[in-house]
Amino acid sequence: MRAPRRVWPNSPTASVTGPPATAPAAYTPPGTLTAEEVFGQALAHGDEHVIKLTDTALDVGDEQALAAALRSVELSEPSG
Repeated sequence: MRAPRRVWPNSPTASVTGPPATAPAAYTPPGTLTAEEVFGQALAHGDEHVIKLTDTALDVGDEQALAAALRSVELSEPSG
């Protein structure tokens, strides 16, 4: 559906003055899991890449890195 020609000149300003889009929330691990518990889940998972990513996340010490490691446990197929 197209806007009538009479409103075309106003269309660019309408999009500029509108509210900004909100950014999606970043994935964060549940607050009850410690770094050691996330590493334990990675070890139990068994995939070498998940374990390496989790180990690196622990070295970095960043919450987002730890969240990514936990997400890799959830998304990857377990080994064995």
